[in-house]
Amino acid sequence: MEEPMLADGNYLSVCAYDCPDSCGMVATCSEGRLVELEGRKDNPYTRGFICHKGRRWVRDLRGEDRLTSPLARRNGKFIPIGWDEALDMTAQAIQSAIRHHGHQSFLFYEGSGNLLMGNKIQRLLPLMLGGGTMATGSLCGSEGKVGLARSYGTVGRDQPLAALESKSILLWGRNPAENSVHFLAIVHDARRKGALLGTIDVRATPTTAISDSAWIVRPGSDLTLALYLCHEAINLHGEPQAAHEGYDAFRDACLLVSAEDAQQATGLSAEALHALVGFVTNQSPLSIWTGTGLQRTRWGANLVHVIDTLGFLLGNHGVPGGGVWFDQGDDNLLPDDFATVPGAQTRFMPRPNLGASLLEAELPVEAAMFVRGNPASQCPDAGKVLKFLEQCPFSVCLDWHMSVTARACTLVLPTTVFLERGDDYVMSYFHDLLQKTNKATEPPEGVRDELDIVRDVALRLGLPDRFTTERARLADVENDPRLTPAGPGMWRLKDAPRIQGAFHFPSRVPDVLVEPGMLRLITVHVRDYINGIDPNQARVRVLPPVASVSRELAHERCLTEGQKVTLRNALGSLDVRIHLDKSIATQTIVLPQGVEGVNLLVAPGLTPDGNSCINDSWVLLEPAL
Repeated sequence: MEEPMLADGNYLSVCAYDCPDSCGMVATCSEGRLVELEGRKDNPYTRGFICHKGRRWVRDLRGEDRLTSPLARRNGKFIPIGWDEALDMTAQAIQSAIRHHGHQSFLFYEGSGNLLMGNKIQRLLPLMLGGGTMATGSLCGSEGKVGLARSYGTVGRDQPLAALESKSILLWGRNPAENSVHFLAIVHDARRKGALLGTIDVRATPTTAISDSAWIVRPGSDLTLALYLCHEAINLHGEPQAAHEGYDAFRDACLLVSAEDAQQATGLSAEALHALVGFVTNQSPLSIWTGTGLQRTRWGANLVHVIDTLGFLLGNHGVPGGGVWFDQGDDNLLPDDFATVPGAQTRFMPRPNLGASLLEAELPVEAAMFVRGNPASQCPDAGKVLKFLEQCPFSVCLDWHMSVTARACTLVLPTTVFLERGDDYVMSYFHDLLQKTNKATEPPEGVRDELDIVRDVALRLGLPDRFTTERARLADVENDPRLTPAGPGMWRLKDAPRIQGAFHFPSRVPDVLVEPGMLRLITVHVRDYINGIDPNQARVRVLPPVASVSRELAHERCLTEGQKVTLRNALGSLDVRIHLDKSIATQTIVLPQGVEGVNLLVAPGLTPDGNSCINDSWVLLEPAL
């Protein structure tokens, strides 16, 4: 029996984008369709407004790019097929792979296309089959969390509203004007109370434009700069009084970093560097808010640890309005046994080196399923992911619109998005609110819920239906004793002590490698989409993407605005159009993160903790053929 159409009215929900703000939403439904989307006024972070990416859902849910039928590749083209045929194809391919090569020949790849807590249930498919093959390691923010954890053993610090008590706010590689507009609102409130705003970045941004002071530095120079600022903090304050370990060795290392070293590394003038020292030392409490881009290097964890050390040396830790912030960490509200299978033997592949790992695996993957992820666009050395998909006998991608990964698969299955589902939860990695989703609109005909798709494949494989029982367990999260009600479908996580015990100084300061003769490739978050969820991938690209270079480099290479050139390295090549940007360093190329083709050039290196080094990438610039 079909469910009745959703009644007209307003529904409370939460944005599940992989975005720090996790906005509370009020969705207006009329005749089963979403007609308006606004921010919740009772959410202390959303405060009644949402970003343009969120507002765009009103258009995109019924837009021309929406997938509404399973698509099977036949003779090089996609053709619509029915759901029963699509699910049978998927189950038979997985079953055949396991029968001939074992359960680890089945790849179950998860991304962060949405942050619904119930997504974890889908892992039951590979786990109940024996474990399968899955991806591990982060493409995004894990290095910063590793770095913060080295200080006290914990990641999270004060909640974002603590910035209202800051006298100085330093955004280090953070661009909230484009990527976290609700934190920007908090910063504006702090400035109205008298706080000064400073920004360190590798280029001019809308955030640097509104800052009281801004310092544009060369990419890769942050560690040298942070060490020099620690040098100045030690000269000013000496050894901290608070409990600590490892001070002497760190002091000796950072006192070797001179002002001249910092100027040469960053490109800052002596006057600009002196002004930055004054900014971080003159007006306390100082809060430092680090971004994700600066820690996407092999030494990213070391960098964030050194920046946290700066906050400690300045006496800002544990002071209202003071300290260093990166991410709230993983306050897991789900029980340890949620969606687990004891004895499962999963084979893990490193996400930052996924393509090569799959191609070189001793036991090849014969069937692959991709959910909430677009690794052929998002992963470093993406060309090898595409090569794997060319060779893999069967691949299926679950998505709501066509992506680079979906285009390369055998089968594409259309899924709902979070506004078309209900009874799930989102816990922010930026603030302290847990929020519940409610179904706010009917999905287009032919579209199915992601979890239902995975469940139906499992049932066709003869697996027990643990999916339904685990989904029912999700509601238990509301009863967690750490939560207090904050409004309908909204709970606040009680703040736990984050800074306890002795501070641990960095024990090692790494050298930063430079590739002489090549240009550093930096990929940055943009206003229009989250990570690799670029809606333009659903369409044929008409023009090459835009790459920003300095005017000095343009003069040196005789480049003009809009000129087409080719970026190339040992991994691949990409045609781009030149944009002249006087703010960025000479030997730097800046491209939007996740734009189609850019990760063909991004190096697949791993940090010591198994995360990505996306910004440790180098290219040559050549005339386009």
